[in-house]
This record gives sequence, C-alpha cells and structure tokens, in this order.
Amino acid sequence: MEEPRTVGIAVRCLHHQIGRVITSLTAKEFGDTATGVHSWVLRYLYDHRDRDIFQKDLESRFSVRRSTMTSILKLMEKNGMITREPVPYDARLKKLILTPAAIDIQDKIRLQIDELEAKMRSGISEEELSCFFAVTDKIMNNLK
Repeated sequence: MEEPRTVGIAVRCLHHQIGRVITSLTAKEFGDTATGVHSWVLRYLYDHRDRDIFQKDLESRFSVRRSTMTSILKLMEKNGMITREPVPYDARLKKLILTPAAIDIQDKIRLQIDELEAKMRSGISEEELSCFFAVTDKIMNNLK
C-alpha cells in the first residue's frame, strides 16, 4: 500500500529540485561567482532598481532570516555584484546597488530564469496555476 503524500515533503522535494536546476545553470555560466540564490536576488534588485532596496526588503520577499540574507549579501559584495550605500535620510540604512558587472550577469541569468519558469509552467493551465498559488499562499499564512 502506498503511503499518503505529505505537503511538507512534497514542497521540500520541489524546493530542492528547483535549487539544483538553478545551481546547475548558474554554475555552467558563472562558476562560483553567482549561485542560484544570487540569481533571484540579482533579478529582484534589477527589477526594482528605480527605488531604494534594503536587506530587510529581501528578507521579507524571499522569506529568509536576517542571518541568511546577511551571508548571501556578504558573498555577493565580495564577488563584486553589489555595493551598499548609505541613504541621506537614515544613517543606519544602506541601500543595495548592483554593480555594472552584476547587471551584465543579471541579463544572462534573467534568460535562464525565464526559461526555467516556462519549463515549470509547461502543461499547467492558468486555472491550475491560480489554484497552486492560492494553496501555497494559504500554506504560508497557516505557518505564520
């Protein structure tokens, strides 16, 4: 008899599979300069470059702890992808700025992420996607 599926294991397996694919894509193109997580952060910063983005914004968007985002951003800074610049209205805050090199990398990564997104959505109707997002939103809210 087959064991009943659990939401936690299904989500974890999906998360790991997506992570493996993104890491593989970025490793081929950029070596260890840009990881899979970096690709998502780069894209977010690029898409929101018209406003000030801070570490706390990324923590909220990607639902990660402060310590996790600190590690990610430190490595991105070390690899020359971002800089942190103070803002005139609050000396405690430092906005995140993409370097020109990161913008070049981001353009290539954007294509890979778009292709991956299309691959994940393949064969899934808009109605099914809407249901998927509604369910994942409910699960996130249940866990808060």
